[in-house]
This record gives sequence, structure tokens and C-alpha cells, in this order.
Amino acid sequence: MTDSSSPAPCAFRGDFAELAAVIRRSWANNSNQPLFYSEAFLRSAFEYPGGSFSLSPAVYGETGLLGFLAGFPRNIRWNGEPTRIILNTLLTAATTVKGPGVAVKLWTDMVERSRNQGYSGTITYCVEGDGMDRMMPLFTRLLKLNTVRIFSTQFLVRLLFPESSPVQTFDRCADIDINVFMELASDLPGKLPLVRLWTRPEAEWQCRDRAGAIAVSYDSRGRHGILTGYLMQATSVPVTTVVLLEDLLWGDLEPAECAELLKKFLQIAADRGARFASCPVLGYAASDPLTDAGFRRSRRVIHAYLTFWNGFQPEQVPGLYLDVL
Repeated sequence: MTDSSSPAPCAFRGDFAELAAVIRRSWANNSNQPLFYSEAFLRSAFEYPGGSFSLSPAVYGETGLLGFLAGFPRNIRWNGEPTRIILNTLLTAATTVKGPGVAVKLWTDMVERSRNQGYSGTITYCVEGDGMDRMMPLFTRLLKLNTVRIFSTQFLVRLLFPESSPVQTFDRCADIDINVFMELASDLPGKLPLVRLWTRPEAEWQCRDRAGAIAVSYDSRGRHGILTGYLMQATSVPVTTVVLLEDLLWGDLEPAECAELLKKFLQIAADRGARFASCPVLGYAASDPLTDAGFRRSRRVIHAYLTFWNGFQPEQVPGLYLDVL
């Protein structure tokens, strides 16, 4: 079946096992895709508070799932103004589908769904040099959308080694730590043009309810910091577990305390099987603690394209606080 004969998109049906299999086959030869999106990971991603299959278009044919695009709601502040956008990701087409037609259909349908549900725009992440990165200018011209590549994300990575004596038992993030998380996230510099805003249920999902969640806090005489991340598997052979750092909320910790917080986080991740750590460099938090701990810059680059249709003007930014998924 070719893209010209593929059916119109509909809402995703929640068939996570089939989606995981389609992603695995579709991305098998993509050297820029090191992560394994399992059924459990995908199911957990859609348990995000406010998430809905209605924001994630899919294309089905006689043989099953042919294409998919995830849309996840995010509350943000753009240049001081709170608004809601959709983070779209995991654009996938089955190996039986040729050409960009299905991708155009899915992305167009996602924009229409987001508009109809009252969202102000969408952010699209594209790996540098891949097909979606090349197609984004085409998509936005066809739809006459106001889109700008606002930021390019690089990554810091390092190997992890388990300690001979495991760290203390890792407990689920406590309510008091989630309070710290929300406080520190809200205290990020106001000069950042794009900042993620959290509801309590979203913070609970981020810190303890999502699959593989790790959240580690540090308290030193009234000074606080917290790091969050999650475990995933890589597509390497043999299979390797990786930890992806997400929120670097150093708060008012001293440099030595930041180092201790990071060390504790990495030890817990290693004790839970992680052998590799990766962190996006987004410009909202200091990266010195990571480079001091042996993290080094990788060759992977992801571009962020911001689209608005409500009158906001997208523009290049020096940094942003938003997840890279």
C-alpha cells in the first residue's frame, strides 16, 4: 500500500503492542534512534494527566496500524503569557508505506485536532538530518502555519558503573519532594521565553508515576535541589538500560552539593540497571555539574520547531524548559 491510497487519520485506538512493533520495524535502520519504545513505556506516556487518544492521530489499513503521531498536552509560559500547546512526537509510518504522504496527513490532522481542542500551538522535535527535519519547512508552507526553529538541543552523555555497595533502597518520591519540585520549577528565571508549568497531578506523574521514574532530592540547611529522570532500554545488542535526565533543578545548592545530588541520582540509576546516562542541554540550568562528573557532548542534535496559530509569534530562544521526548 502506498501513501496515496492510505485511509484518512482517526484517533489512536490504544493498541500499544502493535504500535511498539510498528515503531521497532519502522526505525530499525535509523542510526539516530538509540531508544526502544516498549509497550509499557508508550502506555505510561499516555497516562500523563490530561492526555487523550483524541490528540494522537493514527492511520489504519487492512493490515493494521500504518501510521501514528503522538500528541501530549503541555502547559507553558511563553514570553510571560501562560498558554497550552501540544508536544507532538513519535511520528511513525509502517514499512509498507512509501513516501511522505502519511506523515503529511498525520501532522495536518494533529494540528486540526489541537486547534479544535483549544490549544495555542505545537512543538515538534526533529533529529538533525532525518526525514522529518527536512519535511518541516514543507509541512508549514503547505498549511500556511507560523513556524520557527527556535532551539537546537545537544546532549551530554556518560557511562555508568554500579557501585560495589549499592546505595540505600530507592523509595518512591514523597509528597514533600514533589512540593520541592514544583517550587523550584516555578522559580526558574523569568527571562526564559519558554517555561513549562506544572499542575500537581502532572508533577506526581513526572516524579513517581511514570514508567521507570527516578526523582532524587537534596536538602542542606534549608537549601534544596531535585533531579528527575526515567529509565528506558536502548536498541543496542545486548540490550542496555539507559537513564534520561529530565529536570535539572539545582535550586540554591552550592557546587559541591550539586555534585553530591548528581552522584546520588546516578548511583540509584546504576543500581537499577542503567549503564548509560543522557541529558539534553536546554540552557535553563547549569551543566557544569554534569561535565565535572564526566559527561561529554554527543553528536546527537535535536531541533525544536514551534508553531503558533493564536497570534503568538514564535522566535529563536537562548534556552527553554520543556521535556524532549
